[in-house]
Amino acid sequence: METSSLRKRFTDLQDLDMDMIKGITWAEQMWRTLLTGLTKTFLNWTQVALKMSNNEEDLQEWVQVFTEHYEDTCCELVSDIEYLKSTVIANIESLLQRVESLCKTLKIEMPVLDIDSSCLYKVQHQLKKRVEELEHSVETRRRDLNKLRQKQLELCKSLGREPRVIDDNPLPSSDEILDFQNHIERLEQEKFDRFEKFCLMKEEISLMTRELNVSPSTEFEKNVLSQDDSKFMVTDENMKDLECFHKSIKRQLENVKEEISHLRSNVDHYWDLLEISLQERQEFRQKYTGNSVDVLDALRLEVRRCGDLKKANIKVFVDKLRNELTTIWEQCHCSESAKEDFSYYISDCYTEDLLELHEIELKKWKAYYEENKEMILLLNKHMKLWNKMIELEESATGPDRYNNRGGKLLKEEKERNLLSKQIPKIEDTLRELAYKYEKHHGYEFRTFNKTIEEYIYNMHSDRENARKEKLSARKIQREQPMLTLTPAKSALCLFPGSITPSTMCTSKRKLFDNPSTDIRKKIKTSSRLVATEPKKNKSKAYKGIIPKIILSTTSQSKRLSTERKKRIEKIRRQSVLKQRNNNLRHENVSSTESEYMNFENEVSSRVDCRSTINPFLVPLPDTPAPATKTPVKSISKQGSSHRTRPDHGTPTNPKFSAAKTNLRMNF
Repeated sequence: METSSLRKRFTDLQDLDMDMIKGITWAEQMWRTLLTGLTKTFLNWTQVALKMSNNEEDLQEWVQVFTEHYEDTCCELVSDIEYLKSTVIANIESLLQRVESLCKTLKIEMPVLDIDSSCLYKVQHQLKKRVEELEHSVETRRRDLNKLRQKQLELCKSLGREPRVIDDNPLPSSDEILDFQNHIERLEQEKFDRFEKFCLMKEEISLMTRELNVSPSTEFEKNVLSQDDSKFMVTDENMKDLECFHKSIKRQLENVKEEISHLRSNVDHYWDLLEISLQERQEFRQKYTGNSVDVLDALRLEVRRCGDLKKANIKVFVDKLRNELTTIWEQCHCSESAKEDFSYYISDCYTEDLLELHEIELKKWKAYYEENKEMILLLNKHMKLWNKMIELEESATGPDRYNNRGGKLLKEEKERNLLSKQIPKIEDTLRELAYKYEKHHGYEFRTFNKTIEEYIYNMHSDRENARKEKLSARKIQREQPMLTLTPAKSALCLFPGSITPSTMCTSKRKLFDNPSTDIRKKIKTSSRLVATEPKKNKSKAYKGIIPKIILSTTSQSKRLSTERKKRIEKIRRQSVLKQRNNNLRHENVSSTESEYMNFENEVSSRVDCRSTINPFLVPLPDTPAPATKTPVKSISKQGSSHRTRPDHGTPTNPKFSAAKTNLRMNF
């Protein structure tokens, strides 16, 4: 550097105040060191110069050289420190640019640095530290991004998809990296789900192929059923092919099962028609089990074989089908017109078409039965209960209805009450089912060519007509003339009060043995007179008048033995028991019996009318007939009792008293 320029620069230095270094330790110490060194240097230099010469010119020359060297040295020192400052500033600028570049790469904002208020070296240090941090973040993010890319590449290859493209300059932001990670996680989950689905489908396909007894044919099917699962890639295309393969195998198995079931049904039908032995059937079933293709082929061959045999025995099979048709027609409550609609039933042209027509007709009625099975079974149940109710009603009016052995009357009454509750419920259910049938099919359901309403109405109508016919028959029987009676009963009606129940048994036998015998000669004179004395019974079951039997006490004491007294007491005890049973029965008496009792009471109240059913209860001419007829027991010599009026109870305490008569009874 030239001396003139250095001097000029020295002169251009600022005139600063010494106060600027106050409080700065290193500056004050350096200033003291410089003053001390400059003083020593100046004094030593002066001493040497004075010793060398006293010439003013020489000393002035030496002083100028010393001064110039000093100024140059000072300028160099300042220049060095300024150069160092510029170097630091340049470094700071470079670091700032690096920070800016890294922030752009990381897609973050530029950090704010307080350069003015901070020392340059401190700023430089801070920037260096920030650059190191940013470079580490960039390196870490780039490394993570590469890993995610590699992972995505593998997953997309497994799934058969294109990978997502993501740039690294600038690097993706944290949010973008997080979204990319979520994308990869979804790919992993989808791969896991697909693999799980593949395992399940593979297991199902394996089971179905084993059941069908088939082997894989294509390379894809072999990869699916391979023991090594890694051979199968869960790509979109492979998964679609896998689903198609699974559906096809499943459809094939269903078709095979359906066809095998149909063929087995046909084989059983053919076996029944051909009357194949049970042993041969069992051997075939044991040999061909399952739903494999081999079983299907075997069943097809068996059907073909049985079909050939069937063609050779068409007439036999047609007759069997006609028997089955007759049975199913009866089960379906078919009318004659419905049967006549199938005109081929009476055809004698035995061909394969005729056999097929019978099979179609049989299937039609079987399907009809299955469709309306509930209503048909309910109709059968209704018919059964109805017949049982009619049977109980007939037994309730039969001559032996009071043979109450083991509580028979009470059991029948309970059964009647149960039937009276069950039958209306069944009829309501039948009406409801018939309404649903008509609503669904558009026409009414028919049982033996009758609608449900007609069927129920006819049942009740027939029952009511039968009841009225019975009442009419009883009325006609009561109004028959006395000549229609048997000889013994005619005698009783002609001579009321002359024959007692005890003499009826002996006289009847004699009259039938010899009809020409004079009745009056066979009857002995008797002082007994049978009469009725009205007496009110306190029992709830009898609101009418219970007659008494009044006998002569004199003849009674003479004729009744101790044994007969015991029998009478026994009969009275039995009467009490029967009275209790009749009371129970009377509480649930039917409307028919009530009407009959009213009719009987009305007839009994007439003096000029006599009962044609019980000849023993003929009122005397002088005795008014009771308003209500009640049962009277006749006691024979053997002590047997005869019920004369089954519609009423038996008196619990019959009494005997004496009475005179104008007729003599001959024994």
